Amino acid sequence: MFRKYKYVLGVLLTLLFFAIDWFSKYYLARLTVDRTITIIPNFFNLVYVQNSGIAFGFLAHLSGIYRFIFLIAISSIVVIIAFYFMFRNDTSKTLFVGLTMLAGGALGNLYDRVLHGYVLDFFDFYIKTYHYPAFNFADSFITIGILLILYDRISKKN
Repeated sequence: MFRKYKYVLGVLLTLLFFAIDWFSKYYLARLTVDRTITIIPNFFNLVYVQNSGIAFGFLAHLSGIYRFIFLIAISSIVVIIAFYFMFRNDTSKTLFVGLTMLAGGALGNLYDRVLHGYVLDFFDFYIKTYHYPAFNFADSFITIGILLILYDRISKKN
């Protein structure tokens, strides 16, 4: 049954992850712009951060148009490759879910970059003065997706 609906399920899961990211950014941007919301004191805030780079602000130093083109290209390639592997016949369920998370997260950040020129980050975890770089649901989906893909590949070798 999984193979019969694989294409529809892959597109729907990818769109679900994209939608979760989009809705969270849409609503949290309105709540957090110009202020920080403390959720757990001394540990977790909601913030408003415009990230023009990639993870942790990496590549934010590049000139605007070069960064924009490079990040759009990378995100687009990631989505295309994820869909290619998602729909192969030998794709396990773990790999399939990891690829849908990766594609949905990449689409979420791609959408923001094309529309705004930056990605909105809002999860701020910290201890005392150490703040983990702010991130969003798309970043989480990408990270979890990559971990699932690695787990699938490593477990196949054993």
